[in-house]
Amino acid sequence: MKKAIGIILSVICLLVTAASILGIITANTGKVETISPDQLQELYTISAMPFEAPPEGGSGYGDNSHPRSDTFVQLVKKMTDTSLTGRLRVLEGLTKKYDSLEAELVKGGMKQGAEETQKELEARFVEDVQSYGIYSDVTHLSTWEKICLFTITWRSVMLIFGFLGLGLALAIVSSSTVKSDLD
Repeated sequence: MKKAIGIILSVICLLVTAASILGIITANTGKVETISPDQLQELYTISAMPFEAPPEGGSGYGDNSHPRSDTFVQLVKKMTDTSLTGRLRVLEGLTKKYDSLEAELVKGGMKQGAEETQKELEARFVEDVQSYGIYSDVTHLSTWEKICLFTITWRSVMLIFGFLGLGLALAIVSSSTVKSDLD
């Protein structure tokens, strides 16, 4: 029984460790230091917003009403493709725009977290972001991309507990085959 528990625990810990390594690789490829849990929740919220489908040319820097010195314009121009790693920096920039727009609405007298605030925030955010040439091909996250973003966010914790759990699981498995001095 002890050996079976150890094997199951080691398999789980190997999967957790592999997921954390996936997060490390994805973050390094996308050149993103980290995504905070708040940003992760905002990215999931942004993904559910009703962005239009991209025009034939795809996403990219839209109208020229935004100054080229705008940091978000720079992020959009540096976007290599619409793969997750190609748009990670843009996604990170979207969370900053989301936070600043939310703060602006709250400063304007709206109540943070209220339903009418969320509706206004969604409408203004979609309109603002699409003016930069960003459409659903950049903002929408597939289930796999959500998993990758989760592993980027929690990669350090998963790596630590994955290795610690793996060590514990191997100790449990090996302890059933060796007689202890206490037995």
